[in-house]
Amino acid sequence: MQISGVVNVFKEKGRSSRYYTNKVKQLSKMKTGHVGTLDPMAFGVLPIAVGEATKFIDYLGFDKKAYIYRIIFGKTTETLDAESEISDEEAWNFEKNDLLRVLEEMEGAYEQVPPKYSAKKIDGVPMYKLARENIDVDTASRAKTVQIYKNRLLKFNKEKSYAIVMSEVSTGTYIRTLAFDIAQRLGTISYIDYLMRYYSGPLNIDEAICIDDMDEDDLIPVDTLIDLPVIKLHEKRFKAVQNGMNSYVSDAFNEEQYKVYCADKFCGIGYVKKDENGRKNIYMKKVYKYEDN
Repeated sequence: MQISGVVNVFKEKGRSSRYYTNKVKQLSKMKTGHVGTLDPMAFGVLPIAVGEATKFIDYLGFDKKAYIYRIIFGKTTETLDAESEISDEEAWNFEKNDLLRVLEEMEGAYEQVPPKYSAKKIDGVPMYKLARENIDVDTASRAKTVQIYKNRLLKFNKEKSYAIVMSEVSTGTYIRTLAFDIAQRLGTISYIDYLMRYYSGPLNIDEAICIDDMDEDDLIPVDTLIDLPVIKLHEKRFKAVQNGMNSYVSDAFNEEQYKVYCADKFCGIGYVKKDENGRKNIYMKKVYKYEDN
């Protein structure tokens, strides 16, 4: 039986994302890749692609993610989390309504500077490695526009200087930086000491599985997680498509990307384009290979 698909793994606090991809690789004996890394201090949903599904990571509909995190106000750390030395406390004074206002103001498009302790690479080297070697990096020039879809305040405790927030964000958003920027708008500093990924695309924490309990039944077919229109070809075209050959399609199809099926068998991702004779073809971009072909 071919082992392929996406598994919704529950990542525990204290372990790296790589640990889980390697563990799934050992169990499945197949190539693996995670869909969005999590810091070691974070826990929650970690989707891992297995086998042929790894070819389609870039097409998975996981652009929207949700995190629940705790912001500690009045103190900070070099890494913006609890993994490094905590600074002396600074006085601050704002109310719950001030925090609610800032959370609402930050919804929408948001220009975010990546933290210097991050996995973002510069000339192939992760920024956290450069930071550990005290190599200065111009992080401001690497700012990126991300999307904050919704911020929700779950709890605010002024006496103990913390708030628990849930944020729904686009891929590539750094929650540590978001929390610090929230604090800055309130006239103070912060770090986070708790970070949970609640969902990633259609996969949520309630359905995440413990890595030691994983079996083949937990693999989600990769095509069910790809949000593209569908083209169905005749089953006789299956071997040709498996070899990456193009096929004629109806003029009714727009020139865009499609999930391609032969009968009911997922064959991969293709795009429709006119050939030199003006006829529309589906050209295979990524082919899902089957072991028996």
